[in-house]
Amino acid sequence: MIEETNLSEGELSLLAHLIPDREPVVVPGGTQAASRIIRVCEPRLDGNELRYLTECIQSTWISSAGSFVQRFEAAFARSVGCEFGVACTSGTTALHLALATLGLGPGDEVIVPTFTMIASPNAVAYTGATPVLVDAEPETWNMDVKQLESKVTPRTRAIMVVHTYGHPVDMDPVLDLARRCGLRVIEDAAEAHGAQYHGAPVGSVGDLAAFSFYANKIITTGEGGMLTTNNAEIARIARRLRDHAFSDTRHFWHTYPGFNYRMTNLQAAVGLAQTERLPELVEARRKTARRYMDGLRGLEGLQHPVEMPGVKNVFWMYGVLVLDEFGCSRDELRRCLARQGIETRTFFVPIHLQPIYYRCYRGQAYPVSERLCRQGLYLPSGPGLSDADIDSIADAVARSQRGSR
Repeated sequence: MIEETNLSEGELSLLAHLIPDREPVVVPGGTQAASRIIRVCEPRLDGNELRYLTECIQSTWISSAGSFVQRFEAAFARSVGCEFGVACTSGTTALHLALATLGLGPGDEVIVPTFTMIASPNAVAYTGATPVLVDAEPETWNMDVKQLESKVTPRTRAIMVVHTYGHPVDMDPVLDLARRCGLRVIEDAAEAHGAQYHGAPVGSVGDLAAFSFYANKIITTGEGGMLTTNNAEIARIARRLRDHAFSDTRHFWHTYPGFNYRMTNLQAAVGLAQTERLPELVEARRKTARRYMDGLRGLEGLQHPVEMPGVKNVFWMYGVLVLDEFGCSRDELRRCLARQGIETRTFFVPIHLQPIYYRCYRGQAYPVSERLCRQGLYLPSGPGLSDADIDSIADAVARSQRGSR
């Protein structure tokens, strides 16, 4: 049986000031819409989703062989500036598929940010390769690209960038280093549908990319993911590996160790309808960000997300850092908002602090990522929020600050 990894009391005591409190219980009340809870993200499914699903069900092609899978792959790949899309079961399996397609394995190293969701290093570990961690930068919360070169060793095979919360990584230095060192660049674009780097869509800048279509993402299929690339050979191998590596010439004949990472036609039907509205869904996130910036502008002690020159941030979630000057801690603010019917989420717990990785990286310090973990939260950011919802949330944040002083 697999054993659970737990930290000792001594180890936990060293991390107690960084790790978020337990999730607060969110109860209706205190907002303009006092009878409901404002969730951190709810999808919008008011396009062609129902029509395409009905068509899919009536056709009886509900598994992975129906036409919607190919239509979704083609439409989504075009939307992110790529020739090829390979649909699969989740953003995590898209990352694993990307790494497996490149042939990574034991003895190899992949550079990843420590400030990221656990799926990024886990996908590396699934191949037997080793994640090598990089700290975040304080403005964009992305990996600090100035630290990358110092992390390269003779075993380094790839760099996995993560476009955190929808803000593109500064890719030019990454690509330059990759060219000089013969490395592959994988974009973890799970949160960055529609983002752009110097005019190029995120997902088309590196060698290959992985997107997530979980329910809180800008485009959703409920669960699902997509590998995108402009490399025909990468796409060919990824398609083979996704489907048990069935041979093109004879059935039940396997020349690669493959996976069952196929997306269903039902999911793809929803994804196609969502992709048709990608610009609209992106603009909804950006509009929400602008309104939060205006509504929270006068509050001392909040650090807001940025949009660096030359990029398009899609503000997947509107995150803020609750600084000491705010008057209460991040967790105290969360509890106060929860009592007013407003759901929030904390920022990532960095990889080097996670129980399953803690002892691997013991003694390594990543101060920016640790500060983001301690101070960061994101506010409700779904595409269905009204201006009144956002204004009431901003008012609740202000009331929480006044109540703490």
